[in-house]
Amino acid sequence: MSSRNLVAPLIALAAASVLITGCGADPLNIVVLSARAPGNKCDFSDDTLYVARGSLDLRPYVDGGQQFQTQRYYQVFSWRSNLTSVPITVNGQVVDPASGNDFVADSVHYEYQYSDPNVVLAPEAQNMRAVITAGGNQTDNSVPADLIQPGAFAAINASNLGSAGQTLLVTFQIFGKLAAGGSKHTNKVSFPLTVYRSSTTALDCGASGLVPNGGVCGVPGRDQDVSCTTP
Repeated sequence: MSSRNLVAPLIALAAASVLITGCGADPLNIVVLSARAPGNKCDFSDDTLYVARGSLDLRPYVDGGQQFQTQRYYQVFSWRSNLTSVPITVNGQVVDPASGNDFVADSVHYEYQYSDPNVVLAPEAQNMRAVITAGGNQTDNSVPADLIQPGAFAAINASNLGSAGQTLLVTFQIFGKLAAGGSKHTNKVSFPLTVYRSSTTALDCGASGLVPNGGVCGVPGRDQDVSCTTP
């Protein structure tokens, strides 16, 4: 089966909302906040629209004669920088335009809690690059996360996952450095997902003259059942 990388009771607390926590001795100057809703264009541009959880249907589907399965859940979060931006001048000349406190993210670390005790999900890490300037606010700044990493997907997909679904609590933390040097990290953020497989039979929409329904983000199974729609 081909993969398609597109923009999609055990853990009671996870069902309520995104969880934001502090971590470690490093002052939390770079703070990841709410999960943005994709909006009508899947651009995640409005920080006043947010979501508390998501879902992903792992049912396979056929598109253009090939079988696919959505393996990712791409989510965008607001973030802000509490660092100050102060230019440095010497003899009236600006020698530092105040970019030294800009935060440059280089990796994100994921941890998982899963409601099926027979499935063990190991921590995973992913390289990334994202920048937020010193003093950047959450209205104008956002950062993406691929919440279901390859190892987690493989283990869940290989399990006895059915239509009733399981709860996947994803906790991630972003690491990086300041432009002037010095390591920094964000707070930890947890986001709950319901993962399920509405059917083990691949859905072939083309047989009925239809196409897979990707929703606003063009991702079959993201926040809805894998289904068909008109071209």
